[in-house]
Amino acid sequence: MTPNSPADSAATVAAADAPMLAVTGVSVAFERERVLDAVDMHVEPGTIHTLIGPNGAGKTTLIRAVMGGLPHEGDIRLYFRESGRLGYVPQFLDFDHSLPITVRDFFKLFLDSRAAFAKRPSFDWKDAGRWLERTGTHRLLDQRIGSLSGGELRRVLLAQALTPLPEFLILDEPASNVDEHGARIIEEILTELRDEHGTTILMVAHDLAMVRRVADFVTGLNRRAIFEGPAAQLADEQHVDALFGVGAAPLGEEGP
Repeated sequence: MTPNSPADSAATVAAADAPMLAVTGVSVAFERERVLDAVDMHVEPGTIHTLIGPNGAGKTTLIRAVMGGLPHEGDIRLYFRESGRLGYVPQFLDFDHSLPITVRDFFKLFLDSRAAFAKRPSFDWKDAGRWLERTGTHRLLDQRIGSLSGGELRRVLLAQALTPLPEFLILDEPASNVDEHGARIIEEILTELRDEHGTTILMVAHDLAMVRRVADFVTGLNRRAIFEGPAAQLADEQHVDALFGVGAAPLGEEGP
């Protein structure tokens, strides 16, 4: 199949029974190494769908392909039903930590530029403030963005991704470098988004206990899709062994 450019990933008005995201036969190669091999994945609307797998399995690569950031073979389609807004929290944010930019500056500059690009009015601080407070980061507004801990930065990025509220939220390791309290806040927000707002969420996660607590569906990825289905199937050690290898951390402990 001819490799697609990032622009070939399509956003379409959904039929009633369409998934939010349909990934069909997606492969990605860097030079001569195939990182993803004919991956299929479907994310149903209004659910939390978690992507799990060992390090180097291609999870972030698949997220980047879905976001339109990588050429790929195969087909990726988004089927929006309402606002068509997409929120994204990356695994890493690469920036100069010495820049004299506060959280307030970062938040406003980013969202103002996004609003201008999308030809929307500038964001409402009341809306932004709601998610800053919900993530526990409202007290950080006057701190330099480069001075934040990894967990604080994660929660700031989540608040930014939720302003305005997206129809589809994609998160790459949202609880990475976050303490237990911060992780619980993130879990509560994700379930609130699904249950109260109908937000569809695709999340990369390593912590299998977190997956059990919040996810509806899971895809096990190791360059190809090893399994996909209800998150409850992680209770079957055969699925975990097939993905991580025999003797992997059981459900309830952090996976590799």
